[in-house]
Amino acid sequence: MPISFIRALVALLTALLVPMPGLGSITAVDSSHLPSDLPALEAYIATHPTNNLALIRTALEYHNQAAFGGKAARKLIQQTKDCLEKVLAVEPRNAFAKALLGSAVVVSAREPFWPGAKIKRVRDGIVIMDEAIAMNPDDADARFTRASNNLFLPGFFDRRDVVEEDFHWLQSRADRGEFPVQFRQYVFLYHGLARKRWDEKERAERLWKAGLAIDPRTKVAEEIRKELAGKTALSILDKE
Repeated sequence: MPISFIRALVALLTALLVPMPGLGSITAVDSSHLPSDLPALEAYIATHPTNNLALIRTALEYHNQAAFGGKAARKLIQQTKDCLEKVLAVEPRNAFAKALLGSAVVVSAREPFWPGAKIKRVRDGIVIMDEAIAMNPDDADARFTRASNNLFLPGFFDRRDVVEEDFHWLQSRADRGEFPVQFRQYVFLYHGLARKRWDEKERAERLWKAGLAIDPRTKVAEEIRKELAGKTALSILDKE
């Protein structure tokens, strides 16, 4: 077996053994009228089963909880897929729903026993995310989903250029103030995490400070402060 393949397996298995970072819980599309916690979202979609925005928002919460692993992760991934498949059945060109589905497939790479099956699961998820952005390259939520998911993947998958492209697209618009405040701050936060991962720590710090300055009172601002203080909850991003 080639050494490069063995190294790829070790890197992937290491990444999958620890909690993966979830995606930002704030989206570029305003969903402030929806409940903010998962139980309330579940109750909402029980009475509004065709509300696609609510289904996507609920899927995002399932996805983010699944990313932390644990015994419930498999069920949470299935719940994520169930919500997104309902959306895509009526909106097949919904790029955010498709990108989030691809991210869920990547997270589900923990499930197969065989390493080769895990790698295939990751590649399948990548294909789905790439198809989503190709379908609508101007969907900020789809771009953010792909960038923040692909960021943690081992270098074997060769996704740095894609992540850099997505963050360049997002950052240029965040700098112009095109997104809601907390989504803008998530762009600064995760772009900074990417730069830190790529050993550009000074640039990462500049991004975090700029993101914090947008509004220091928000929930995302608290996450940025943790990064600036070196108390990150996303330390997996520092490792291959």
